Amino acid sequence: MCAGLLPKARSRVLQDALDRFTETISQESAPRIRIVYSTNAERPSNAMAQHVAVLDASFNPPTRAHLALAKLPRSVEDKKLQFDAHMLIFSVRNADKGKGRPGDASVLQRLEMVELLARQLERDLPSPNISVALVDEPLVFAKSTLIHSYWDQSPAPRLYWLMGSDTITRVFQSKYYGSQARLEQWTSQFFQEEQSVIVCAERPKESSQGNAQNAQQSSLQQESEEVRQLLASPGPAHDWYERGSIQLRTIDPNAAWQSSTAVRKFLRTSQPNSPSKEQLSNMVPDTLVDYLLTRGIYDEPLPEP
Repeated sequence: MCAGLLPKARSRVLQDALDRFTETISQESAPRIRIVYSTNAERPSNAMAQHVAVLDASFNPPTRAHLALAKLPRSVEDKKLQFDAHMLIFSVRNADKGKGRPGDASVLQRLEMVELLARQLERDLPSPNISVALVDEPLVFAKSTLIHSYWDQSPAPRLYWLMGSDTITRVFQSKYYGSQARLEQWTSQFFQEEQSVIVCAERPKESSQGNAQNAQQSSLQQESEEVRQLLASPGPAHDWYERGSIQLRTIDPNAAWQSSTAVRKFLRTSQPNSPSKEQLSNMVPDTLVDYLLTRGIYDEPLPEP
């Protein structure tokens, strides 16, 4: 079996967990979060896990940018200071995309890829404590409250939400909350009551990869500029940034320019059955390379609109 492929038995376990989760979430009393993978036998809810990094993304597919973000140290000043635990979250609902779009990986495929990302982190981190969770909640602030309710731990762990520039700009759009006042209520609960922190990846202004990805870089640079404007403009994002609850952090420049969109495009436009393994390995974690090459998830061209 290739290192980047999950055993069929493990895929069946994930499918079963996904089926049970989706079948029960419509019930009022059913939990809207389910741990489907953990480095340890139990979820990272012991007293030692007081600083938990949460990576919440669509993982369509996971990239080296996701990996670099997850591997950030807890402190800028002391790079040896690591998080006590990492939680990778996949939501079965997306605030913009619902349950998915044509050409997307299926929910099961993405769940498999998130587990492979978790296994990469287990290789790379000095003391890994990784969990993968399914949630039925599209909004970050509500997910934070959901996790705290699920753990019900005292003292409550501090959650550090790792995200890219595209995500943070969506998080602070009032349209997702019904009104600006409601957004401010959510931010107060998230930052003040729950003491959560947002850690946003800041991309470098120039890439070390020359001119090969100019169009992609231009789009990502625009996202970075939108983040700077968001944090400089009056509003809750600016206020909490000034208080230190929103941090901008630099990730590995070689990983910073990788995006899920670029990976999907690369796989769709490569010669049939012959995408470059070496090139793909520069875009996604090592544990994902064989999976993407053998599963053919993004090989088919998108349907005509």
